[in-house]
Amino acid sequence: MKINKKIISQTLLILLAVGVFVLIGLKIDWVATWKSVKNAHMGWFTAGIVVMLISHFLRGWRWNLLLKPAGYPLNPLRAFYAVMIGYLINVATSRGGEFVRCAMAAKSEKAPVPTLVGSVVTERIIDLLVMGLLAMLCLLLQFEQFWGFFDQYLLQPALNYMVPILIGMACSVAVLFWLKNKKKQTSSHTNHDKQTSPQITGQKSNAKETIFTKFSGGLQSVFQLENPVAFILASLGIWIGYWLNTYFMLKSLDVTVDFTLVNALGVLIFSTLGVIVPLPGGAGVWGTLAYGLTLIYGLPQDQANTFGIYSVAVSNLLMIVFGSISYLLLYLEIQKASKHEAEG
Repeated sequence: MKINKKIISQTLLILLAVGVFVLIGLKIDWVATWKSVKNAHMGWFTAGIVVMLISHFLRGWRWNLLLKPAGYPLNPLRAFYAVMIGYLINVATSRGGEFVRCAMAAKSEKAPVPTLVGSVVTERIIDLLVMGLLAMLCLLLQFEQFWGFFDQYLLQPALNYMVPILIGMACSVAVLFWLKNKKKQTSSHTNHDKQTSPQITGQKSNAKETIFTKFSGGLQSVFQLENPVAFILASLGIWIGYWLNTYFMLKSLDVTVDFTLVNALGVLIFSTLGVIVPLPGGAGVWGTLAYGLTLIYGLPQDQANTFGIYSVAVSNLLMIVFGSISYLLLYLEIQKASKHEAEG
C-alpha cells in the first residue's frame, strides 16, 4: 500500500510538472527561442558548466568533512559521484535523489544510511543559512528592484507566521542540543559499563545502536567538525559557484548578455526559490526564473521564458550526462572494492 501511495504521488508530481511545462510552452515563440539558444556563446557556456561541476565536487567534499566526526569519512571523489547520481534521480523524481545519494554512498563507503541521511538534513540547513545571507546581500545591492518583491512575497508572509517559525526554530535547536547531551550521557554510561561487565556492555551497545541514534549522529556532526574553516569555505564555495554559473549562463545568451554579476545574484535567488517547489525536471525553476526576470528586471516575457528554458535544459542535460557517467564510475569502484574484499 505504501509503494502504491509513493507511485501515485510521484506520478501526480510528474503530471503537474508536465502541465507547467505545457502551460508555459504554449506562450513561447519557439522559433525565436531556438535561434537565441543556437547562437549561445560557447565560451561562457563552457565556463558555466565547469564552475557548476566544481560546486558539485565541493558539495561531495563538504559531505566528507561533515561525516568525519561521525566516524564515517567518505572518499571525496566517490562522494562527488554519489551527489551527481542524486541529481540525476532528481531530474525524474521529487527529492528522491537525496535518498539514492545516501544509498549509493552507503554501498561504496560502508556507512549506515540513517547517518548519511542525517548529515544531508544538516547540509540542507546550512544551505538554507547561506542562501539567507545571499538573499540579504542581494537586497542590499539591489534594494530598489527587490524591496517591493521581498516585502510583498517574503517579509509580510514571514511576519504573519513569525510566531510558529520562531517556535519551530527554537524546537529544532533544543532537539539538537538534547541529542548532543544524550549522546554524551550514553557515552559516559557505556564507559562505566565497560569497566563492570564487558559482555553486558556489548549487548546493551548493540541494542542502543538504533536508526534514531545513527540519524542523530549524522545530524549532530556539524557541532564536532575537525576543520570548521574548511567546512565554511566549502559551503561558501558551493554557492559562489552557483552564482558564477548563473552569471555565465546569462552572459552566454544574447537576450540576457547585458546582465551584471549583481543581477546574476538576484536570478540565482529566484532559481533557488524554484528548486524549493517539489516538481521534477526543473519545472518550478523555469516558472520562478521567468517570473523574476520579468517582474524584477523588466525583461520581456518571451525573452525571460527563453532563458528559463535554456537554464533548465542545460541543468537537466548536465545532470543526465554527468550523473550517468558518475553512476558507471561508482559502480566500477564498488565492484573493484568487492573484488579486493573477496581476495582478501
